[in-house]
Amino acid sequence: MKIPNLLTLIRFFLIPTIAFLLYSDNPNYILLSTIFFIIASLTDWADGFIARHHNQKSAFGTFFDPLIDKMLILTMFFIFVDLDLIPLWMALLILFRELLVTGIRQFCSTPKKVVGANWMGKSKLFMQTIVVLYIQIFLYLTYSDKIIFLFNNTLVFYLTLIMTIISLGYALNFLLWHRKEILSNI
Repeated sequence: MKIPNLLTLIRFFLIPTIAFLLYSDNPNYILLSTIFFIIASLTDWADGFIARHHNQKSAFGTFFDPLIDKMLILTMFFIFVDLDLIPLWMALLILFRELLVTGIRQFCSTPKKVVGANWMGKSKLFMQTIVVLYIQIFLYLTYSDKIIFLFNNTLVFYLTLIMTIISLGYALNFLLWHRKEILSNI
């Protein structure tokens, strides 16, 4: 098994572990979920770096790496909904954006041309990762009975809102870039 694919699988198996720990009201478990989320995020960077720089690209990685990224991020945001940290409509907009861009990429790809991630998708994932980490730290501080001015419900809401709006803007831009391909095949 290639190292990038192993890292992708590790990220996949970290998802339920992170989710389980995040549902605890024990601050140590929440801290552990945050550490595992950071590890999962780093494996995403590492698998791509190794695949590109050591000629270890594979069909498995091309398909499953972005899918598992989406599974990780969406799991986190829907847990945050369940914990009443963000409204459901935000998580649904994030899901809508992911499905829209994935659909466009799939529709516009051919056996000879793969529509891959671009700088907008990479920056979107970076923003989502930062927001998830912020919310996990907020949860940790909340359950630790520590009050820090920069971590509160209002900032959780507005950071997630800003990230969601930017993410949707990127998706609409992606749609505009590929509109000719889409319209010519309808």
